[in-house]
Amino acid sequence: MNRLEKKILKELQSLKKETRKNNLNYKKFLTIKQAVDLLGVSNSYIQKLVASKQLPHSKPTGKLIFIQRRDLEKFLSRNYVCSNEEINEK
Repeated sequence: MNRLEKKILKELQSLKKETRKNNLNYKKFLTIKQAVDLLGVSNSYIQKLVASKQLPHSKPTGKLIFIQRRDLEKFLSRNYVCSNEEINEK
C-alpha cells in the first residue's frame, strides 16, 4: 500500500468515527462502548462508574448494560464549578 492509499484509508476511518459519534447524538440509550465513544473516556472508567453504581444503568437481559443519555448528562453536570464571571454576576 502506498502513502496516498494509507492517507486515504486513515481519513476514511476518521470520517467513519465522526459519523458514528454524530449518530450517537440521537440515541436515547447507549451501550458502554457508545458512551465511551461519545465522551472520549476509557472503557474501564465507564465500567468503574457502573460497577460502583455512580452511573445509573439498566440490564434488561441481565448481561448487556444500557445507560440513558439523560442519566449520563446528569452525571456529567454534577459538581458544576462557576466561572469568575458567573460569580461576579451573582
